[in-house]
Amino acid sequence: MSFLNLSLALIGLSTFGSLIRVIIGPTIWDRLLGLGLGASKITLGVILLAVSVPEGDLLDLALLFSVLGFLVTILLARFIERRGVV
Repeated sequence: MSFLNLSLALIGLSTFGSLIRVIIGPTIWDRLLGLGLGASKITLGVILLAVSVPEGDLLDLALLFSVLGFLVTILLARFIERRGVV
């Protein structure tokens, strides 16, 4: 098994753990944290794929994932804070 495959498998496993945190999380803030963590791990996986495959478009996709993950986390946090959902 190559280093890339092992790295992608470990990132996938930890992303699954983040998904479990989103589902089980006792508070809404735990779920929000799991969502942001999952988005950053998906970005890391895409970056690893971009390094191994000579495609320039994958880096653009990684940038898109990171920006969207950040915006979703910030917007959901502001929504939760203003609505008082705890």
